[in-house]
Amino acid sequence: MKLFKLIFFLSITLLFFACKNPQKIEPVTTVHEDCNYKKIKFDLFELDKRGQMGTENNKTTLDFEFCIPNKVDFLMEVKNIDSSLKSQKGKGRSNCSEEHLLIVGNTYNKDFKKILCKISQLEYVKEINQIYWE
Repeated sequence: MKLFKLIFFLSITLLFFACKNPQKIEPVTTVHEDCNYKKIKFDLFELDKRGQMGTENNKTTLDFEFCIPNKVDFLMEVKNIDSSLKSQKGKGRSNCSEEHLLIVGNTYNKDFKKILCKISQLEYVKEINQIYWE
């Protein structure tokens, strides 16, 4: 009976410590040659492979925004890059003019870096800014 209790105790202890140590996710360090990093006004390299930033116990994704001309063709082009992008009313931090749409996205996507790089290559996108919800 003592052997059973000892094995049970060791099993529970090992299980507890196995659950306590989350897998560490390393930051993304790959540079895309087709990316216009000058347009991206935040540090992509602060984001891990899941598109999250922060400490291990306090991860959050990054919301971003940019302006596009208020025409259906341009909206369809950015939606083809990432269908989760949303258009919103207002100027945002990007200070969109009346003739532009404010487009909002999020980095919680396995292909976030590829998506941002494709957006940065669009001639009519002047910059991509981080959103700080206030």
